Amino acid sequence: MTSTGLALGVTALTVLAVTGVGLSAVRGRVRSVEDFIAARDSVDRGTMTATVVASTTGAWILFSPAEAGAAFGGLPAVLGYALGSAVPLLCFIPVGRRIRAVMPAGHSLTEFAYARFGPAMYGFVLVVSAFYMFVFLAAEMTGIAGALSLVADVPLWQTSALIGGFVLVYTVYGGLVASIVTDTVQTLVILPLLAVGFGGAVAALGGPAELHATAVAADATLLDPGFRPGLAFGVYVAVAILGSNMLNQGMWQRVYAADGDRALRDGLAVAAVAVVPMVLLAGLFGVAAAGLGLADSGTASVAFFVVLETAFPTWVTVVVVALAVLLVMSSADTMFNAIASVVTADLARLLGRPDQ
Repeated sequence: MTSTGLALGVTALTVLAVTGVGLSAVRGRVRSVEDFIAARDSVDRGTMTATVVASTTGAWILFSPAEAGAAFGGLPAVLGYALGSAVPLLCFIPVGRRIRAVMPAGHSLTEFAYARFGPAMYGFVLVVSAFYMFVFLAAEMTGIAGALSLVADVPLWQTSALIGGFVLVYTVYGGLVASIVTDTVQTLVILPLLAVGFGGAVAALGGPAELHATAVAADATLLDPGFRPGLAFGVYVAVAILGSNMLNQGMWQRVYAADGDRALRDGLAVAAVAVVPMVLLAGLFGVAAAGLGLADSGTASVAFFVVLETAFPTWVTVVVVALAVLLVMSSADTMFNAIASVVTADLARLLGRPDQ
């Protein structure tokens, strides 16, 4: 097990570095509430790709896909998670372009619901959207706190307070601009770390052939693409991800932040392609854990970290802690900004002043 002090030190250094990037990059760029919650027409294709990848692939990709692979259907469940994560991004291309066209000065889906369907539907969409974002944020904080508790026995409250506190610092100061800037940096770090981590784990555990043989011997359904319970779970997850993401105000902020339809289309399309292998690789850790007999009902949700502890020395686990912290910060700042945007854009309407 990694020492508690070392894990907390790595976490602190990571959050300080990201906070420093966020604070320094937005100095002088946020001059109004509009800049804070919308950053309208300011994001090019490359940045759009990076911020969508970072904001949609939070720490959950280290937990949920691996849990699906270990406990809910093996490979087909993981494939459902991977493809389901890409579908909403592709749907945002036509839907986002249409919403931008009919409400060019808008901020959120809630505003469109109010204008198109009236107060009742507006209230429903607002409540569901806010509830989803609070649950997402709570899940991210719970997940990272649980992971650090597993690998280093860090008290849950210390992890949550450290990460949540620093994310609040730069999001309160820089708003959406800070979130997008830090997302770009985080993506450049997250992608290679995840790829190297997976490749190293496979090599350390005997290679692909050895892992395949072990998994098939333990449970042949783990790698059966036609395993019906796994397929059913994958379809369910894909539908759930689509529905929840369409109500994610963090995504709608980025729709309006794109500097044109081309940036929106290309950024979302490339991001959709990128998230599939990310989620797939993370989910395969769960399949590996089940095949190696490392996952049970109590450890399936942290199968990713169980495999890492088995395959790698302590220093690699520390690097993965930094990866997990980066992932949760990228999604947490998105949720903080999204909730602030909904409150700012909808507060006047809730107070009975819809034109303000």
